[in-house]
Amino acid sequence: MELAAAPTDVILSLRGQRDLRPRIDSGLAGGLRSWLEDDLAECASHLDPNEPLFLSPRAMTHEALSSVPPLSALARGALVSALCTQRLSLGEVNHPMDDALSALEADPAHAEVVDTVHGLDPDEFARLSSEVAAHDTVLARHLSRVPSSWLPRSNVRLSVPLVGGRVVLGTVVNVVLGAPSVNVASICLLHVTTSSLEETTAAMLSVVALIETLRSGAQPLRVASLSTATGEVSICDVNDHVLTQGVELVVRAVRARGAGQ
Repeated sequence: MELAAAPTDVILSLRGQRDLRPRIDSGLAGGLRSWLEDDLAECASHLDPNEPLFLSPRAMTHEALSSVPPLSALARGALVSALCTQRLSLGEVNHPMDDALSALEADPAHAEVVDTVHGLDPDEFARLSSEVAAHDTVLARHLSRVPSSWLPRSNVRLSVPLVGGRVVLGTVVNVVLGAPSVNVASICLLHVTTSSLEETTAAMLSVVALIETLRSGAQPLRVASLSTATGEVSICDVNDHVLTQGVELVVRAVRARGAGQ
């Protein structure tokens, strides 16, 4: 899968020209699911559907288990995610730290992150505010306000159960654009990270594309990743090769975790 740097406006690059969008293969999602079900049937047969093996794109593309990020890093990510949502819906941000923190304070799910931010001493708070403002500068450069006709959604949770719920593929996508279509590929997915893009970014995007294809029954048009740390952007046109890579990564990840033992 080839990834290329995008023009300044990531949103416009994702949507592209309507008349150039590929037609949806109505049998593709079913074929991919059957392939996965067949390859995973034996190695996942002993798993309990009540305690499934949950796999995220990152878990499938990193051999070593990642350590849990410190709360400060989690807070930065949550704050930047909130700014991403605000820029897509309102088109501008006047006070990055204040606006982002206010958004998190309104969501009980982020209570721990909010407590962490409020617990910082003045110097730490100022440093985090400066970091958040720098990340927002990248968002401002790459994200335009999205027309409502593109049906923008923020922080969308995607989940797909396999082999009777014994394995669950899941991820949260920062930005989803487009309406489901039975004719041409329309959905675009954007992952925003506060870290640098990695060599595994292409593989991660292939799994995200696969999850959306299995979930909705239609392959997405494009998947992308934006680093607010560096301004790097990677955009991938979804095709059979990309989705095949995603299937192979899922099968390899389940087997690597000893699901058949």
